[in-house]
Amino acid sequence: MKNLISARRQALACAVLAACAFAGQAWASAEHMVVAMPQIPQIIEPQGKNNNALERVSFSIFETLIHADQKTGELSPGLAESWKRISPETVEFKLRRGVKFQDGTDLTADDVVFSFGEERFMGEKAPGRPAAQEFLGGLKSVEKVDDYTVRVTMKTSDPLIERRFAARMSEIISEDGFKKAGSWENWIKKPIGTGPYKIVNFKLGNRLDLERFDGYWGEKAPAAKLSFVEVPELSSRVAGLRSGEFDLITEVPPDQVKPLSKDGRIDVVGGPIDNIYSLVFDNKSNKVMESPLLRQAFLHAIDRDLLANALFGGTTTAANSFQSKTFGELYIPELDKKLYDPKLARELVKKSGYKGEEIVWRIQAGYYTQELTVSQALAAMLKAVGINVKIEVKENWTQVEADGPTREINNASLSAYFPDPASQLWRRMKPGAFWDTKGYFEHTPEYVKFGELGKVLESSTDPAERKAAWKGMLEVFAQNPLACPIYSLPMIYGKQKNVIWEPGTQGSLDLSARNLKFK
Repeated sequence: MKNLISARRQALACAVLAACAFAGQAWASAEHMVVAMPQIPQIIEPQGKNNNALERVSFSIFETLIHADQKTGELSPGLAESWKRISPETVEFKLRRGVKFQDGTDLTADDVVFSFGEERFMGEKAPGRPAAQEFLGGLKSVEKVDDYTVRVTMKTSDPLIERRFAARMSEIISEDGFKKAGSWENWIKKPIGTGPYKIVNFKLGNRLDLERFDGYWGEKAPAAKLSFVEVPELSSRVAGLRSGEFDLITEVPPDQVKPLSKDGRIDVVGGPIDNIYSLVFDNKSNKVMESPLLRQAFLHAIDRDLLANALFGGTTTAANSFQSKTFGELYIPELDKKLYDPKLARELVKKSGYKGEEIVWRIQAGYYTQELTVSQALAAMLKAVGINVKIEVKENWTQVEADGPTREINNASLSAYFPDPASQLWRRMKPGAFWDTKGYFEHTPEYVKFGELGKVLESSTDPAERKAAWKGMLEVFAQNPLACPIYSLPMIYGKQKNVIWEPGTQGSLDLSARNLKFK
């Protein structure tokens, strides 16, 4: 408890220092845009970690071969000016000429090959592999055809290659910059990409300063300087927005929407994104969580509509399955029906043989919007059906995910980085992905079946076959759930009215000229 209090005091001190750093300064937003968020990432290398904080900042610094519109998902040329399918396993990319990295070197096929090569990703012990494996684990090779042509080949046929190389973990980095850094530890503090902003200064736990990259190949960045500031306390973020110290703040809770909207200088924007806030179960480390019936009870104990309306003021929607309507033909409405049924939950608890043992649920109190409040409400709903949950607040993800018999439930969000089920539930839950390799999942017959169907989803080019596999995966997962969907993660922002900007369906912040202007 002393450590937790100390950490909170330290976080508050950081917030005060950050606010003081801006006090008395009246930058025009176009000269210096300041974004305040609860956490800034600990590292900036995009393959270094898969979390919301890194996703927010990386979009300004790095780019992918194909650009995916953050609102519509539409694909368009990025670092590749064109691409074509060579076979069900292979896509060939023609690189855009004249693109420079932020260190002034030219982008060539060698950089693309290196970005996915042995030193960064493909090697068994490559530092980017743990985070990027669940995104790019099916990659077989990236080969140079000529200086401006690369050929990407997957291990099996893959209907989603183009989507993968427009999404997270496919960001292209400078081979020369990586090697000059001398080590992964040096590189992750100031990596080099091709994006519209380049890193100037990175201070862990405080701020990340960027500036416009004048050598950028596309339309120049709207802001001359861009700073991401870590301000854990909501009150400090709101005060900074009201005073004009911050141009954009993240994680605005619903109870602040109306008060901020009444301020004539502020707009509140955002809503649910393609990311499902969930509970993830460890059914391997503690015998209590072994029972599928007990885990099914969690699904039916939670009144998701009440949470969405009472705690989020209707700014988000309930999630009764790991699906999104953006999946199009792969969305299966009959498997997205309301789950809340406390009577059924009580029956499942009784049948499971659960005796009221304490079940530990680890959270970070401020990582997600209203996380502690939501967790307490969920604990009360679970208690009402006979499930005894103990919430333990941790300081970081390392503590949340540390192995041992008290790792029974984690909070997590499952992002759909592109509009297909392979990018969400399968990506996070498949054999060999993060939670499986960390020892969360027992390889039960149901999990094996889930894996077999997932391989079909991931590799088949037949839409009907993919849909049948996805339907089977959802049915198997309902029998032996390894996670519990709760609601679509709401991403609400406050911004100055003179900042013309719209959020997308992802957690990333598009602050490029495509999506940002100043009045």
